[in-house]
Amino acid sequence: MRTIELQDDEIAIIWSVEDVMMECDWLTKDQALEVLHDIDHNHDATIGINWEVIKDNADWRYPNPKYAETDDE
Repeated sequence: MRTIELQDDEIAIIWSVEDVMMECDWLTKDQALEVLHDIDHNHDATIGINWEVIKDNADWRYPNPKYAETDDE
């Protein structure tokens, strides 16, 4: 556990690997961490980080096998 000390005029929003895995249950812990790191370094500040951004990034990096195309189709 870590402590973040904020001033009265600051806020912090924390996203965790567990958050990513809750939204994207097909990811491994390592994959979820990579998604977090990518979002941290590349997110659009006008949009921010939200559930949709997390899911879109995860889908792009590691497509959900539930929706993967099969050779039978």
